Amino acid sequence: MRRLFYSEDGAVTVYLILIIVPIFLFQAVLIDFARIKLAERESESAVKAATRSVMSSFDQEIQTLGLYGLGISQPESEELFRQVFTANLSSAAAKGSFHYVDTRPVDQSMQVTPVYSLASHNIFQRQVLEDMKIKAPIEYTLEITDKFRKSGTKAPFQLGSQFAKQAAELEKLIEQREAALDDAWQSSEELVKKASTYHLYYQSRMTELDRLAGQIGIHTIDEVREEIMNVKLQLQSLHASKSELGEQLQILNQKLNDLETLLKLIMEYTALLMATKLEVSANELTVRQLQQTIESDLRIAKQRNDEIRTKINEEHTVVGAANEVNEVFQNIPIIGDDYFYKFQTSVASIAALFAAFQELISSIYLYSPDQTVKANSANDAFFKASTDFYGEQSLLEKKRIDRNVSIASSKKKQQSQIQAVLDQAKEAIGGCSLTGDDAFMYNRLQGTGEQPGGTVGYYQKYREANAQNAIVGSEIAYDLEKSEPVSLKAMGMLEAFNNAAEKLRDELYVNEYALTKFNSRTYGLELDAAGNAEISNELVDPGSHPLANQEVEYLLYGFSSCKANIASAYAEMFAFRMAIRAVEALLDPKKELLNVGSPMLVLLVAAVEGALKAFQDMTKLTKGEAVELSAKITKSALSLTYKDYLRIFLLLHSSNSKLMSRLQALIELNTGKDLLNEITYVQGNAASEIKLWFIPQMMKAIDGTGLLGCKVQGNRCRFTQTAAASY
Repeated sequence: MRRLFYSEDGAVTVYLILIIVPIFLFQAVLIDFARIKLAERESESAVKAATRSVMSSFDQEIQTLGLYGLGISQPESEELFRQVFTANLSSAAAKGSFHYVDTRPVDQSMQVTPVYSLASHNIFQRQVLEDMKIKAPIEYTLEITDKFRKSGTKAPFQLGSQFAKQAAELEKLIEQREAALDDAWQSSEELVKKASTYHLYYQSRMTELDRLAGQIGIHTIDEVREEIMNVKLQLQSLHASKSELGEQLQILNQKLNDLETLLKLIMEYTALLMATKLEVSANELTVRQLQQTIESDLRIAKQRNDEIRTKINEEHTVVGAANEVNEVFQNIPIIGDDYFYKFQTSVASIAALFAAFQELISSIYLYSPDQTVKANSANDAFFKASTDFYGEQSLLEKKRIDRNVSIASSKKKQQSQIQAVLDQAKEAIGGCSLTGDDAFMYNRLQGTGEQPGGTVGYYQKYREANAQNAIVGSEIAYDLEKSEPVSLKAMGMLEAFNNAAEKLRDELYVNEYALTKFNSRTYGLELDAAGNAEISNELVDPGSHPLANQEVEYLLYGFSSCKANIASAYAEMFAFRMAIRAVEALLDPKKELLNVGSPMLVLLVAAVEGALKAFQDMTKLTKGEAVELSAKITKSALSLTYKDYLRIFLLLHSSNSKLMSRLQALIELNTGKDLLNEITYVQGNAASEIKLWFIPQMMKAIDGTGLLGCKVQGNRCRFTQTAAASY
């Protein structure tokens, strides 16, 4: 045994075993590790290829609109994903032959998860921008705005909008000033009228009190009563003795009658005196209240007058201030401070004189001739003050009121002329078919969700899908109802356009998408440079859509009827043309109007001319003809069509979220495609596995380190891969 143990036979074999076995184990692990990594890369590529293949099945119908969404159902997309994933694994090519990597799919592990759809405004806008960037129809829009700037419209537009704004501000101040002065003068006339009434009344009262005082003399009521008692006692004594003569008895009876009459006069005098004191005190309160009312009105009028003066003196000049139309601001009547001072002091003087009269009446108890003269003098003094005030002030007020009446009459005349054109324009709006199909289509677009048990339209659906309120309508309602608001709003549009010309590119792209993919009122009527009817160069024909010749108007205003949308577009276009034509008139104003000093009257006169010409322009525009912007304003010829004005209004009323929802609603109406199901971003998930060749237990030990990238299960290693793809 010992010999065997110490024998050196076979030592080399043992040594080789100790060396080769670890090398073999290392090689086995390395081979499986390499196979795992190859299989991992293969699985990753297969998942990506399968996900891309699913996305390649886009909806060809909405692709004509420049949009991309998955055109197959969820089961179809998962089946396609499974096929492509399986075909890209090595197991598909290894059937019947040896393959170094034999990666196999794991059944029930493949899944396609939709993430985003075209219902999302962000996704929808991104695809729209991509489509418009490629086709670049926006160049025409930029050309339009550039032409406006280069043609020199910015300064005249600013002139018109700022003139209208200043005219409206000053007109409001003037109206407030004149209304306060009218109230002050009305109260003043009431004060003068009461002064005349009080004067006659107290003049008569003074005469009556003086008469009674003269009859009473210096007697007092106590003295008279005492004397009456004495006379009655004397009469009783005469009746008792019956020896007195009848003549004496008659004298005493007469004296008694006289005394009783005197007593009545004293009581009448006393009552009249006290009533006079109470009445004059009440009248003094009325006069003082009228004075306070007049002073309050004058204070308001002076404040507005000062504001008018400040606005004019600050010289808030508009662009092109050298234009003579600005002279009207300098001719606005500014009332001097002395007017308010004299007005207020005269009224205060009348009130003070009546207060002095009241104080004098309160102090008089016996109307002696001297006291009566003093009372009548005080009565005459306040009456004379009121008469003098009225005589002088009435001339100033008549001149002021006559001027206001004349201006108001002129304004009313201009407003009636504008209103006549507006009424004519309302009659000429038209543009909608008489069939009931539109109502059905709008019901699908807008729904009847606001009614009990009503349906939700496409527009509301896409608003809700983007967590936005589903209120129908854009709250941009243009009408042709009242002449003055229409005139001011029209001029304000010019400033809005000047500001809108600097809008962001994205909004312009979306607007142009709406104009190129959908129809409007004059679709098919406008002519190209060769005189032929313009046709769409898009893959989709806007003329074949269910809502004929009204889609862009719906996108702009969002009302639930053709009439409302077309009418709003017509009214806004009319207002825009009216504003441009009014600016032309303002650039060449009538001299006599400037001297009147009423900016609003000047604006209304210009608006009358603008409305008449705008109506003629609208007749051409709605027929698809191009109308020159302005021969007086622009430096170079610039003609615009109905569609060009829609382009401008889309720029003015940028409301991207509402516009997006309406675009999506129209697309669903035209194609029948629910954009909630038009998937634009998917995530593919799949699992595969590879069989381990050597020592799975050792690979499981390595699995714990996280180096493998797969999960060892028995003699197999499983991979889980995820890939995402989008349009």
